[in-house]
Amino acid sequence: MICVSVNIDTKFFKLNTALGEKMLMQYAAKKITKSGFLSLILPSLITYTLLTTSPISSQAQEKVIRIGALLPASGGGAYFGVMGKQGADLALEQINKTGVNGYKLVINYEDSQCQPLPATNAAKRILENFKPHVVIGEECSDATLAAISVLEDAKVPLLNAGSATVKFTESGYKYAFRIFPDARQQTDSLATNAAKRMNAKNAILLNEKTNAGIDIADTFEKTFSANGGKILGRLEFARDVNDFTAIATKVASMGNVDVLLISALEGQTVKLFQALAQAGVTKGGGGKAIPIATIWVPWGFDQKAGKAAVGYTRISQFDPNETRPIVQNFVKAFKAKYGADAVPTHINAHAYDQILIIAEAVKKGATDSESIKNEFLKMKDVEVTTGKITFGPNGQNQNMSVIHYVETNPDLSWKTLNW
Repeated sequence: MICVSVNIDTKFFKLNTALGEKMLMQYAAKKITKSGFLSLILPSLITYTLLTTSPISSQAQEKVIRIGALLPASGGGAYFGVMGKQGADLALEQINKTGVNGYKLVINYEDSQCQPLPATNAAKRILENFKPHVVIGEECSDATLAAISVLEDAKVPLLNAGSATVKFTESGYKYAFRIFPDARQQTDSLATNAAKRMNAKNAILLNEKTNAGIDIADTFEKTFSANGGKILGRLEFARDVNDFTAIATKVASMGNVDVLLISALEGQTVKLFQALAQAGVTKGGGGKAIPIATIWVPWGFDQKAGKAAVGYTRISQFDPNETRPIVQNFVKAFKAKYGADAVPTHINAHAYDQILIIAEAVKKGATDSESIKNEFLKMKDVEVTTGKITFGPNGQNQNMSVIHYVETNPDLSWKTLNW
């Protein structure tokens, strides 16, 4: 059953009858988005909540673990939501064939838009309407920080897989958990390898002006300098910048540079790469500079950026070419569900792994928010597709097996680097 609450000019209507459901679905079928999220395009005064699982009243009759999902289904980070939903849905499909200790896992998705205010509102909606035992998301750091402040007060664990800011696990939150390496863990590794393996003597930092972008740039500057490197310049930009010609021209004017640290969402990164190549700065544009990055863009970015991506060296939390059985089984199942040509990205793997981690907690006896939190804290070297998970006292994964390095080949395929 689908339960939709519609608020129009303070008048409250509840569509919960067979007729209402039929009318809603006839309308919504025409408005279904590519992301798989149901998008009801209503006047600006209308707000909606769509429950993608059974109502709580019917769930009470069966043993369920309710998982809230805060994922962007709109805005510049919408690809996170598309890919995250794919990964989570696959994991749930597999797990619910047998259940876990007699429990079924159910999920409710909310569009958090990769922005603080929408994420705050989405977290409040999901708490009020779905009563989750645990929540996964968000992918953007600023949105994640907004969400955890709401969920911490409600004592509901937030299991994060894609936000890098150190503030998430270093601000004293007791219900914050992250399987993703934070900005410091990723960037210390990247800066050290840039200096020691790539023999880079200098760098220019190009980052979005967000918590994650700033944390990464700050850490890179500190670690790279400690390894003898020189920072030639640092340029920051907002997420609404679409033309990077001026920035590329500025970089070109700084002289020869060995590496360019780039921290931005996929859409901006494509445009920035192409501008740098056109300016003759990067390897892909006939220049010398090699773009490098922590975990930002998914598999498939290289094809969007084209030749501008050649030489791009970065950390990927998931490598579909890795030979571990859990990885290859995931790749096989993903292709079976989404198409033979579909290659799972690190974002698909993030969400898939989040569900596996929750299932592991339930397997160990967790049945509510508090026991899920406690089981997370006990986890040690739990294997998932991105590596192994061991949560420290602050909720941060301490196992660096989740860091993988790849480089973009001239044919735009990936080369795995054994760093």
